[in-house]
Amino acid sequence: MKPAQLAMAYQACEVADLAATMVDVDDPVDAAAQAARVLAAARQLVAAAGRLASNDVPVDPLQRFAYDHPEEATEDIADWSRHRAAPTCRSCSPRRI
Repeated sequence: MKPAQLAMAYQACEVADLAATMVDVDDPVDAAAQAARVLAAARQLVAAAGRLASNDVPVDPLQRFAYDHPEEATEDIADWSRHRAAPTCRSCSPRRI
């Protein structure tokens, strides 16, 4: 996997994790703050997708980690995928990145 793809996948995991926490938020102030974090991470995901066609290196620390430590980032993504692929309820379907 190219570094840009790895960084994009790493960022997608972050977006998914942040979005998943929205399920348990019932306070309007907390919901707005968490939604803002999800949106910021989603914007970083869009930026990562844009780097697929360029040689630009990200400045975002999360994505930069994927460039600097590709083996560890690959393992992290694989672990995340295995964890997310196991549904926690009967009506849930497996998720993949």
